[in-house]
Amino acid sequence: MPLEMESAAVLNFADQLRSAREAAIRDGEAFDVVIHATERLGSFLNGAIRDLGRYEEKLADLSQESEDAASITPFSVLFDLVRDARNDALHQGAFARHLTVHAIELALRLEDALRKRLPAIVENYMVRNPTCAELWQPIGLIRQQMLANSFSFMPVKAEDGQWRLLSDANLAVYLRENADERKNRMARRLKESGIDLNPATFVSERAGLAEAALVVANGPVLVHHEHDTKILVGILTAFDLL
Repeated sequence: MPLEMESAAVLNFADQLRSAREAAIRDGEAFDVVIHATERLGSFLNGAIRDLGRYEEKLADLSQESEDAASITPFSVLFDLVRDARNDALHQGAFARHLTVHAIELALRLEDALRKRLPAIVENYMVRNPTCAELWQPIGLIRQQMLANSFSFMPVKAEDGQWRLLSDANLAVYLRENADERKNRMARRLKESGIDLNPATFVSERAGLAEAALVVANGPVLVHHEHDTKILVGILTAFDLL
């Protein structure tokens, strides 16, 4: 078994790997962010800063805890590809995109292994501190945030103090229903736009994954603090539970 890890460390590295692969998905040539996250995990497991290749044994042991371990590309193949990419000075174009695909696969394997060490509750799978839209923000800024991060929904605290969800679909309708007004609508603040905000469904951060899966089947849900339903601590989608 790999080096014992405290729950806080397990969650931290799992979240680092998720953030890295999401960045790599947004930029098809950004395999380096996954490499750096893998290096940090390897250094922690080994208790020393070494070359990436020296981390293989402990990372391979960890990867065996993943349910994907026997079903897709062998860990040794993925690791060799990522290690070789780390050692080369430059990759571009189709080759870089090919490496990114394998780097994402490696991150998924390690992340799955880490999360298996954690209790199967929402707080260990949710996206923490989600980016929220604000009523004072211009629509153009919110649009930019959605596109840059591939968000389908953004939480919004409405004027009545209740949390709601702004969807990309509703934003698209608002911007496209009158082409001549699009520029003006981009400059309008969210609170003045009249865009429909969807009611938000909540789940507790301590809820079990089986319960949460039934809720997210109808769309993303907001996660509230265990002891205070008014405190937003995360957002959860079906994608996070796959």
